[in-house]
Amino acid sequence: MKIDNSGKVAASYTAPSRTSPKESDASAKASSRADGGESVAINPFASRLQGMEQAAAAEPAFDADKVASIKAAIAAGEFKINPGAIADSLIASAQELLAR
Repeated sequence: MKIDNSGKVAASYTAPSRTSPKESDASAKASSRADGGESVAINPFASRLQGMEQAAAAEPAFDADKVASIKAAIAAGEFKINPGAIADSLIASAQELLAR
C-alpha cells in the first residue's frame, strides 16, 4: 500500500508574507481587534533586560581617571599585582556561575 499525500500538503501550504516588522505589528493589532481583542503579556525577563541596558548606558564604560593612574603606576614601575586577590575573584566568579 502506498501513501501519498504530498499534493495535499503542498496545496495547503502558503509561504509567509515578507512584510516589515512595523507592518506585521500593525496588521497583528488590527487582526486582534477584529478577532475580539486578544491580550498579550510581556515577558518579565525582557523588561528586566531593558532596565539593565538603561543602567549600563547611564554609567560610563570605564573610569578614565583610574585608568590614567594605573597607567602611570605601570610606567613608573610602582604597580603591584596581587595574584591571591585575582585568584580569589576568579574562584568566586566561577562559583557564582555554577550556582545558577
